[in-house]
Amino acid sequence: MIPENDLLKENLSIIILELAKQAEVGKSFSEKEMAYVDQIAQMVEWVEDAGEYGLAYENIVCLLESYSFILPGSAAVKLLEVGVIFGFKTELDKDKMFDRRG
Repeated sequence: MIPENDLLKENLSIIILELAKQAEVGKSFSEKEMAYVDQIAQMVEWVEDAGEYGLAYENIVCLLESYSFILPGSAAVKLLEVGVIFGFKTELDKDKMFDRRG
């Protein structure tokens, strides 16, 4: 069995790699928000260097809801696994119904 942190790191890295392959989606980012390449780099740093898996997960969820990224089925399952481990979608008020952390 893979330790939980290793699974989170592996799954999030795979998902971020899929997002990083879709630079054309980054062209639709507003000038008022952090640039696509900077967001990808920040998520890599959170996962690889800081172990901030929750931040990367929430950022991924928000990006997927806001932009036309496409995840292949295997990456979508990995995102689902991360969500099940964390027990929430995001910290946003609109997502409270998905929070099972108590």
